[in-house]
Amino acid sequence: MQLKEMNKNWKRWSIGAAIAVACVVVTLLLGNIRFFQLLELKAQDSHFVLRGKAETKDIVLIGIDDKAMNNFSEPMLFWQPYYAAAIKGAADGGGKTMVLDVAFGVPVANYGRPDNDPMLAEAFNYAAPTMPVVTAFVASSADQTNPAFAVPLNMMSAAFGMAAYANLTADADDFVRRQELIESPKPGVDTSMLTRSMSMRAVEKFTGKDVNFRNGRMYLGDREIPVDDQRTMTINYAGPADTFPRVSLFDVVQAARAGNKAQLEKWFKGKVVLLGPDNIDDRHATPFYTAFTVTNKWRTPGVEIHANSIHTLLTGQFLKPVPFWFLATVMLFTSMITVAIVMSLAASRSGPWSLLVLAVGVTATHLMFRQGWLVSTVNLLLVYLMAVIGGTIYRFITAEKKSSFFKSAVAIFVGKEVAQSLDVSEQISKTGKRQVVTIMFSDIRGFTAFCESKDPAVVVDLLNTYMGTMCEIIVRHGGHVNKFIGDGILAVFSDDDDHAKPGDHAYRAIACAVEMVTAPGDFKTGTGMHSGEVVIGNVGSAEKMEFTVLGDTVNLASRLESLNKENKTKLLMSGSTHEMLGGRIDTFYLGAVPVRGKTEPMKLYTATSLLTDEIRAHAAENAAAENAAAEAAALQAAGKSK
Repeated sequence: MQLKEMNKNWKRWSIGAAIAVACVVVTLLLGNIRFFQLLELKAQDSHFVLRGKAETKDIVLIGIDDKAMNNFSEPMLFWQPYYAAAIKGAADGGGKTMVLDVAFGVPVANYGRPDNDPMLAEAFNYAAPTMPVVTAFVASSADQTNPAFAVPLNMMSAAFGMAAYANLTADADDFVRRQELIESPKPGVDTSMLTRSMSMRAVEKFTGKDVNFRNGRMYLGDREIPVDDQRTMTINYAGPADTFPRVSLFDVVQAARAGNKAQLEKWFKGKVVLLGPDNIDDRHATPFYTAFTVTNKWRTPGVEIHANSIHTLLTGQFLKPVPFWFLATVMLFTSMITVAIVMSLAASRSGPWSLLVLAVGVTATHLMFRQGWLVSTVNLLLVYLMAVIGGTIYRFITAEKKSSFFKSAVAIFVGKEVAQSLDVSEQISKTGKRQVVTIMFSDIRGFTAFCESKDPAVVVDLLNTYMGTMCEIIVRHGGHVNKFIGDGILAVFSDDDDHAKPGDHAYRAIACAVEMVTAPGDFKTGTGMHSGEVVIGNVGSAEKMEFTVLGDTVNLASRLESLNKENKTKLLMSGSTHEMLGGRIDTFYLGAVPVRGKTEPMKLYTATSLLTDEIRAHAAENAAAENAAAEAAALQAAGKSK
């Protein structure tokens, strides 16, 4: 039977493991569908929102904001003098590197401003020795060698290797989460000749280290930068819009023209300075742009997105996808645990436990995000849902609900042992075995007289309540109720009971009996226990069968229970039960009584905790009678010997 049960469990859990693996495979395949890819991006955004703002340093923005727009009267096409003043002011203030996030497509000399472009080029040249200025690379059809179209700043920045592309990398949902750092390497072209993003070029100048490729990987000095095949880096946003400190372009120009070096140093000393639009015209959706912050002010300015890229590169707080093997292992573990819970627990318990598994998994993905690792939350959710569905379908197909109900019904009406036997063997058999057990009989004192004065319905309700309490006590002590005999109970305690220890059935039976006879209620209970060998098994015919215990041990236990009345006790145990206790419960010797069919009187004991004066007095009478009988027997034996 044990082997068959093991085979059945092995088959069950093998199917469960197959379901778990299938859930992982299907989830990975679904990951190639655009909808789930976008869903994963949104889930990744939620980690930023949950984390909130991070600390920033060494970066400051000069914003082309409403204050500048309202105070500078010229069209922005002619703002070169203001940009020049800001560049010089940042250099005088000790700025270490500057990013000019403004593109100049055509010269403005033809528009009556012949000094503007040279003024901006001169500021670039002024700042270069102490503060390199990274400018936007302009891919124009105009021939920059033609003086009529050449912009001096573009020519100088290209000559000094300071031109970089300002474009942002948008995902399929038009959110900016990544940034391309450098153009694709070309055979025979030195890495230093490849065009960088403005953030990458600024970090190179700020740190004094150049980007290089080794074994197909990108490094800044000796630090690896995790990028994908398109050389894009996931931006670890420090926060939503307006996270970085900023100064209005108007205020910088005023301070620079006034020669207020102290203020300029307070703003810019030792920092990366970015100058660019900070109004509603150049804002983009980022992870912090959520369904709860849909107004345009929550979009992040392009110049601040570059600042976030620089912050990620400078701090080294990169966001890296976990290795595939790790993701697959986490998914498989989640799937297997969920399937096991759904397959093994009742619906009322499997729901909360499986949700706990999901909660732990989602929490773990966020904690790993904070450590710089991206674990697919959507894959975790999908594999969990599929595991729940797969486990539920399995239970439905195997008629788990029907089987559970049948087993419970059999256990209630014919006993737990029969139910387990039927569940394992899947057949009804008439078998038995010999075993040493402790039999307990209990009975209600004065139940017949009680019933004579009560309505039958009331009697049944009270009896059901009483039986429920008694059975609960028996089960709690590891025994099982074999049958009800009128108002009495026959219970069996054996080494086969759940959580039993070898030879402890006598102790559990006495502890159970003490609790039964002292339990509050409408009835008074008497119990009798005897330990010995019995035959346990299924007895009956094909039409009616019963799991029962047979033998002299059962009869003696019943006899002991009936002796409680004349011994003034609630609990009686035999000498054999007393010996098996091993002193674990204090007992009191009551005397010995003759038993039909036995040559020697049976010794009676009760629990010391249940002693009363009446019991002690009766025991003393029994002892005196035993002594008198012994003396008479001794005298008679002496007379015969003469």
